Amino acid sequence: MSDGAHDDAYYAQTDSSQAENYARTDFSLSVARASVPAMTIEEKLRAIMKATGWKQQKLAEVFSVGQSTINRWLVQGAEPRGDHRDGIDLVYRQIVESGRAEGERPIRGDQEILAALRRIEGLTNRDIDVAFAVISNALKANAGGSEQSGADDLSQPAMPRRESLPSR
Repeated sequence: MSDGAHDDAYYAQTDSSQAENYARTDFSLSVARASVPAMTIEEKLRAIMKATGWKQQKLAEVFSVGQSTINRWLVQGAEPRGDHRDGIDLVYRQIVESGRAEGERPIRGDQEILAALRRIEGLTNRDIDVAFAVISNALKANAGGSEQSGADDLSQPAMPRRESLPSR
């Protein structure tokens, strides 16, 4: 029988190769689950820099690290800690994957929504009308929860009623 103390010693190892292996495994699992694109940290940082025009110093401010740390990630291939890696993934998704850089104005108003829908290749006019109706209804429903309704709003339900079909 063991006393239990030696059994736990194996699991308590925290040398750098073990930590590196855990980081690699953690990242591999994330990629396998498709929650993180299969890109290196360097590639993500460079994509963020290209999309925003940011320099290393601005990245350092965004991720609350020194500029030399950003340089190690970019040039020397150093791996950031988990929380920094998660932050890089988040900023990458928000800026690069969404195609929207910081400071870019959101689409507002019916005309801008329609113009954006018309830019989507492969949509017919009917597709655009349907998509616009869905988006408009969603915006109205979302605005209804955040604004106080007036007296004349009470006459019309927020969601149109669906007539039930006779059962067969």
